Amino acid sequence: MAKPLIFRHGKSELSFQLDKLDRDKLYGYIDTEAHDSQSRVCQLAILGGDGKTLVGRGGSALQYVDPDGNYCARTLLKPVSPEGKPLTAVPSSFATPIVLDQRASLDEYLSHNVKSVYLLTPPMGADDLVKELRGGAIYTFAFSYRGGLNPNVGFLFASSEGIPTLAVGQKARLEFVRLAEITDPEEETEVEEAADDDEMDFGMM
Repeated sequence: MAKPLIFRHGKSELSFQLDKLDRDKLYGYIDTEAHDSQSRVCQLAILGGDGKTLVGRGGSALQYVDPDGNYCARTLLKPVSPEGKPLTAVPSSFATPIVLDQRASLDEYLSHNVKSVYLLTPPMGADDLVKELRGGAIYTFAFSYRGGLNPNVGFLFASSEGIPTLAVGQKARLEFVRLAEITDPEEETEVEEAADDDEMDFGMM
């Protein structure tokens, strides 16, 4: 059984089991296999830089190099922000209880790109929390499945069926599209009229 996610609601610590909701479970899936002329299953391969060598699965790897092109061990790397400030990794959300002390509005939730959804099985004693969620409450908190440098944003709410649900995502970065330069319609008309005046009328020749 997967490790539970523990929420601290008031003075209670509630252990929830997670069940990831993905497209395969909702719609099913189809696997496509390619076969050669002898009905053998084909495997994906990478063509080497020499144009001749085929590298099969497991035959390639990634490595870190320094500015001089020399191999650099990952343990020597230190994460920093775009401004050059050191970054500290956050622990997994399964390591310690998540305190439910911050609520979010529906607009705030809708302003995030959700990438994962989990259905939660409430334990005994979670009636007060479930009642809040079914009443429309949305709790938000930082969430990291395995821990790392860039935690996601978690939202705890109840689905339309009343099932406690965890949605995980990132703040959407919206860029509005506009004209590069705004022109005056009257100026455009004057330019068009001037262009018409410059055109030669061949009927006058």
